[in-house]
Amino acid sequence: MRKMNFFKSGLILVFTVVLAIHVFAQKTKNVIIIVIDGARYTETFGDSAHQYIPKIWNQLHPLGAIYTSYYNNGTTLTNSGHSSILTGTWQKLPNDGSARPTSPTIFEYYRKQCKASQKENYVVLGKDKLNMLSYSTDAQYGSDYGASVQTSTAQYNDSVTLKNIKLVLSTDKPHLLISNFAATDHSGHGGIFKEYTNSLKIADNLVFDLWNYIQADPNYRNSTTLIITNDHGRHTKDFKEHGDNCDGCRHIMLMILGPDTPAGIIDNSVCEQIDIAPTVGSYLHFATPSSQGKVIRSAVAKFAFENKK
Repeated sequence: MRKMNFFKSGLILVFTVVLAIHVFAQKTKNVIIIVIDGARYTETFGDSAHQYIPKIWNQLHPLGAIYTSYYNNGTTLTNSGHSSILTGTWQKLPNDGSARPTSPTIFEYYRKQCKASQKENYVVLGKDKLNMLSYSTDAQYGSDYGASVQTSTAQYNDSVTLKNIKLVLSTDKPHLLISNFAATDHSGHGGIFKEYTNSLKIADNLVFDLWNYIQADPNYRNSTTLIITNDHGRHTKDFKEHGDNCDGCRHIMLMILGPDTPAGIIDNSVCEQIDIAPTVGSYLHFATPSSQGKVIRSAVAKFAFENKK
């Protein structure tokens, strides 16, 4: 009898493990990162009316997770912020595109560890100076493991940037892509608040358009995680500029939606810009050994399940 009970217990254990693997097996095969450049938190999730991001809040939020305590705790400038996102390390770089990240990017990790091709990795430019994101200066990685770059004929035009994203998705079908919607930051520097918020509204519509495009494409539907964030915010007292340690520059938005992210959650735990790289690694099954960040556990099914046990 004891042997029979032991046998039955073993079968139950095996069945439970198999079921758990089946239910919580990750489905993400593609990750797209969209950076809405220079949007301040007080105009995104920090606005109780969400008047400038109605599509992101009303249509996309119920499908994914938002993070209300997400920060750039490094250099609050464009090139440094994007580089911190891609490397998982705090990067302090010239803001003119003259220097590359000093630590490996997620493109380099993905290509080296997973034998991915250059065309499976893309930087789609909204600002020309972000060409430097395609690979780092790390001696063990570098250009041999870099991403493809899609240039733009209309810098700061987010509608053109979206067209370029769609072109790349339809032709080369990359598994890993980052793009920059640059108009919000560009308008912010112009000093007219309404133009700044109008650009944010346009970016909001374009992000929603992109998600619908992803879900209509058999190659990407239900297998793509979309990460929507900012590289930096703007000064708390003067929205025209950014670059210091004020809360307006540091506190930014993060939304993640996809097949492995619980829907409709609001996570108030503190997350940082450098957490995106290891989280992407968790989705696409590669390590990010130089990263200083941590996996955002509530965004990944296997960790979300673990947290509930």
